Amino acid sequence: MKKVSVLTILMGVILLSSGVIAQQKVFIYGAEGLRDPFKPFLRKEEPVKPKGVAVSPLQQYELSQLKLVAIIVGDDHNRAMVEDSEGKGYIIRVGDYVGNRFGRVKEILADRVIIEEKYKDVLGRFKKRQVILFLHPEKKE
Repeated sequence: MKKVSVLTILMGVILLSSGVIAQQKVFIYGAEGLRDPFKPFLRKEEPVKPKGVAVSPLQQYELSQLKLVAIIVGDDHNRAMVEDSEGKGYIIRVGDYVGNRFGRVKEILADRVIIEEKYKDVLGRFKKRQVILFLHPEKKE
């Protein structure tokens, strides 16, 4: 019986259990210019982090974890107070960054706060989304 070396197996020759040597076609994958087959086909939405922005304690939370509890309407600038899931309150102004997706307070109205989030969609395009925090959320029955 003929011994088969590892090098021979790599070249496409396989020794069967019956002692017969069989020839098999070998497929060699050339990855140059092709996508990685182990990366997921669809990507998750990624938040766009602005340059030079320090992360504040308010940016550790999802927007869904924040509750709008008060709005102060003034002549020059409106302010709002949001409360985190632990009950700690934060004063926010137009232009402040809120939430862990780097949402920016766009507008503070008498009954709501409008936050704009910039993100990269699954196709890699930059988009914007508005999230609204209401002072008195409607009761769903």
